[in-house]
Amino acid sequence: MENNLSRLDAVVEARSWLGTPFHHQASVKGAGCDCIGLIKGVGVALGLVDYDPASPQAQAFANYSMLPNSRRMREGLATWLVPIPVADATLADILFMAWGREPQHVALVTDKGIIHSYSGVGKVVEHALDESWRRRIVAAYRYPVFAF
Repeated sequence: MENNLSRLDAVVEARSWLGTPFHHQASVKGAGCDCIGLIKGVGVALGLVDYDPASPQAQAFANYSMLPNSRRMREGLATWLVPIPVADATLADILFMAWGREPQHVALVTDKGIIHSYSGVGKVVEHALDESWRRRIVAAYRYPVFAF
């Protein structure tokens, strides 16, 4: 997959989703998305992932509950993204975070912190990655075009 986009382009695209209402299993900028829908939407919009929503592979991960299965979510992330050490996460990488005991949430790293679709406030937001958020991080991933 060839792409001349920069990590900053991914952050700019993610910022264009700010204010998009939280909507479970959606991925439509301005209309609604959940946390994974934001990551998918940014990746698809910029061609950062090779994702076909009609493919059997995509359909296998299409339906998930509001509290997704952590193992299945990790499998899905590893299907379209490249796992990286958490310590290596940088601009435009994706953080997999625990909510309660299980990781069930993702956010995109920015120069200011993270952007994510946060059901707690009902929309896509950007805020600092303070210690309370850092403690939630259990894994990190990178869009394939930025992995090489």
